Amino acid sequence: PMRRGIKFDFDSGINTPKDIKRALFEAQSPEESECGSPKKKKQDPRRLLSTSAPASISGNNLLGNFEESVLNGRLEPASTVEGFTAEIGASGSFHPKHLTFPVTVFFYTLCENSNVATPYLSHINLGKKGYRVPDKGTIQLTLFNPLGTVVKMFVVMYDLSDMPPNSQTFLRQRTLYMPSDESDSHEDAQKWLRYLIHLRLASSKSGKIYLHTDVRMIIFRKSDLDTAADHESGKGFELRSFTRGPTNPKFSLRK
Repeated sequence: PMRRGIKFDFDSGINTPKDIKRALFEAQSPEESECGSPKKKKQDPRRLLSTSAPASISGNNLLGNFEESVLNGRLEPASTVEGFTAEIGASGSFHPKHLTFPVTVFFYTLCENSNVATPYLSHINLGKKGYRVPDKGTIQLTLFNPLGTVVKMFVVMYDLSDMPPNSQTFLRQRTLYMPSDESDSHEDAQKWLRYLIHLRLASSKSGKIYLHTDVRMIIFRKSDLDTAADHESGKGFELRSFTRGPTNPKFSLRK
C-alpha cells in the first residue's frame, strides 16, 4: 500500500500481545543501538517482519522510524502494563452496540533527553468475531487508563461503501500537534505526532464490514513540551488529525 510514495510497512501477521513479544524478543540480534533505536536483524533481509520497503520517512532517524517500528514490534518495550480498557462504537446506517475490550500497553523509552515523555503502544485483541461496522460512518474508540480516566477519544470518519466482498484494507489516523499553517507532509510531521490509531477492516462474502483481528494505538505524552514549544516559537500550534489508507490498491483480497 502506498501513501505519497511511502509504504506503510505494516505487518499484518502480528495479531496479539504474544506475537508482539515474540517479534520483540526472538527475531532480533543481540546488537542494538542505544536509546531504543530499531535493532538489526541477523536473519535474511527477505524475511523481515514486513515484506514491504523499510519504513524510513524524510530521514528523521528514530522519530521517522518509530511509528513503523513500534507497530511492527521492532522496538523492545521498557515495560508492559495491564489494566487499560477501550470502548469501541460506530455509527452510520446502523449503530452497533458499544463494546469494551481489555488493552495491553507497551511503554517505550526514546531517551533523546530526560524531558521527553515515555510513548506507548496500546493493543486490543478483537477476537475471531471482530466488530461489525457500517460501510460508511464514524468509528469511535475511547481509551481508559487503569484508574478509569479517559486517555484519548479517537473519532475516525470513513467511507468503505465501495469495498468489494471478501477483501480487506486499513485506516490509520495520525493526530499531530502542529503549526496551523502547515500540512502533514511537512518534514517535521513525525516530530509532531501525538496520537495514532491503526484500524484493520475486512468484508465478508456477503459484503458485511468488520473491524478485525486487532487495533493498535500509539500515545505520546508531550503536553508540557507542547506548551513550551508553542510559547517559544510564537506560532499558533493546534491538534489536527489526518486519516489515510492504502490507495494502490485501496483493497486487497482477504486471505
